[in-house]
Amino acid sequence: MTGWWNPATAAQGICVVGAAGGIGMATARLLAGQGVPLMLMDRVSPELAALAGELGAAFETLDYRAPASIAAAMARARAKFPAIGGLALLGGIVDTAKLADLTLERWDDVLRVNLTGTFLAIHAAREWLCDGAAIVTTSSLAASTGGVITGSAYAASKAGIEAMTKSVAQELAPRRIRANCVSPGAIDTPMTAGHPPERKRAFDAAVPLKRHGHADEVAATICFLLSAGAGYITGAVVPVNGGFRME
Repeated sequence: MTGWWNPATAAQGICVVGAAGGIGMATARLLAGQGVPLMLMDRVSPELAALAGELGAAFETLDYRAPASIAAAMARARAKFPAIGGLALLGGIVDTAKLADLTLERWDDVLRVNLTGTFLAIHAAREWLCDGAAIVTTSSLAASTGGVITGSAYAASKAGIEAMTKSVAQELAPRRIRANCVSPGAIDTPMTAGHPPERKRAFDAAVPLKRHGHADEVAATICFLLSAGAGYITGAVVPVNGGFRME
């Protein structure tokens, strides 16, 4: 194993949840390029199977809305990989409904997928992770700025992920397991493809780097946080937003 990877953990393999999304695909490809064995997870989709075939990776399907599905997918994956050195949790949904249109059902759905789904995946994988492993969760710029564009449910779910990740980092530190969170701004992915052109132009004008980010740029940050190069980083929220919000 070359580069920044710790052979003791990377050789165990890394599980990428949400692998069929834009950032998930980019992350899986970067990891595969480092020779890391992969377990890919997402909803049933042609994209997931195609990516697994392209990378020669194992895959399992799961439904983030169903606790039993998450637990079963993790159990099946553990039968193939007795232990893993990393867990990247990149799945999620967005609901841009404004407050007047945001029903309790829609609110619950966003939090069930984004926040509860992330919690359940970590909970199910906690004994699957080898000592010294790494967890990376996914937040959003909306967690710190509010969800004027993305909706308040989405913003709340992502803020919850940040707080949970910091708690997990503290709890699992005795096993030398690190937990960090990547917080993207506006990234060119299928999720943002439907945004009106005027919204994209307005955002780009407000960003110091004057453009949307690329999925590969977020993936590179995720891969770094999973690697031994980030061995003294835990409980951090790492922004990838072109300078839109500077901490």
